[in-house]
Amino acid sequence: MEPSFTGQNPIVAAAERIRAQRALGELLEESDVSSGALADGGAESSLRAFGDALAVGIKRLNAILGERNGVRLVRLEKPLRLRLRFGEHRIALELDESAELVRVRGLTFDGDYQFVPDRAIPSLIDVSKVSTESGYGESITPSMLLRALASDAELPRPPHLDSPGPLSF
Repeated sequence: MEPSFTGQNPIVAAAERIRAQRALGELLEESDVSSGALADGGAESSLRAFGDALAVGIKRLNAILGERNGVRLVRLEKPLRLRLRFGEHRIALELDESAELVRVRGLTFDGDYQFVPDRAIPSLIDVSKVSTESGYGESITPSMLLRALASDAELPRPPHLDSPGPLSF
């Protein structure tokens, strides 16, 4: 967090980073709301709806971060698998049709998940946790995955900060 001298107050720079992280979080939450209703055709169609909601959030996130260093979503068919990539971070979602479960691997989300029925936002709940563990009963949404994946993302520096400004000698 030791930036080179830019002439900007470090407190203002930190406040801008915090504000940018909050804006990214709000943007990702909006993608959950606008993603539509959950499909009723089983785990595969629910995972497709989850992937569609991820794609909407990724488009919005990459519009801010830039396509070059943005989040990537890879869909693999038969059986349906989703891969999220951002820098060195990876999250994999694999469908197990026989058990109607989704295996999530990566970051802190390792476990077997099941879709929560009757939710407008596709949500997964970890069924591999015991009721005495922390996080039991908490569901994850596409925006939560994206927020965790892009938690250390840095927004590109605004170009107006590179110019000498109104006071040039």
